[in-house]
Amino acid sequence: MRRAEFEIKNEAELEKLLNKAAFGTLCMNDEPYPYAVNVNFVFQDKYIYFHGAMDGRKYSLALKNPHASFSAAKEYAFIPSYFFKNASCGATQYFVSAFLEGELRILEDKTQKAAALGLLMKKYQSEGKYEHLRSSDKAVEKTAVFQFQIASSSLKIKAGQNLNKECAAALVKKLKKRGAAKDGKTIKLIKKFTLKNKN
Repeated sequence: MRRAEFEIKNEAELEKLLNKAAFGTLCMNDEPYPYAVNVNFVFQDKYIYFHGAMDGRKYSLALKNPHASFSAAKEYAFIPSYFFKNASCGATQYFVSAFLEGELRILEDKTQKAAALGLLMKKYQSEGKYEHLRSSDKAVEKTAVFQFQIASSSLKIKAGQNLNKECAAALVKKLKKRGAAKDGKTIKLIKKFTLKNKN
C-alpha cells in the first residue's frame, strides 16, 4: 500500500467491515480482461460465501481458475476542499476498505450449502420472516454456493491520519457544523484512528 499511514492491521476492524458491507466486488481471472462482479456476501469463520447460478461466467471461471480477489468498502463523509485553507486540491473521500486474495470453491455438500444460504438470509433479512432452507430443498440443489478462502488481506482506513492534531480537530468542528448524514460516524472514525494517536 503506497500510503502506509492509512493501512490498519486490525483483525477486528476487518471483520467489522466484512460483516457490515452490503456488497463486495469479486475479481476473477479471464482473457483478455479480468472479470469483476458485485455480489451480496456473508463473512463467517475466515470464509466469504455468496451464491449464484449453476452456470454462466462466474461459475465457469471458478472452475477454470479458483484464484481470485475480493474487495469491500464502506463510505464515510466527503471532505470538500474549502474545509481547508489554501488547499486547491484538498477535497477527499473518507472510507474503510478491504482487499482480499484467495481461492474459490463451489460447495457440493447440500448441508453446507443450506447453512451458507441461511447465513446470507440472516444478514440481509435481519428482521427474520424467511423460510429456513433444508439440505433437501430444491432451491439448495439448484443454487451454486461459492466459498472464498482468504489467503491474504489488507485494510485501509482513510480518516485524516495525514493531518496534524490541530487540522484534525478543526475538521471535526466543521463536520459537526455541517451535520450531513455521514458526518457523525465520520467524526467517530477520526477520533478513533487520528485524534487518539496524535500527541
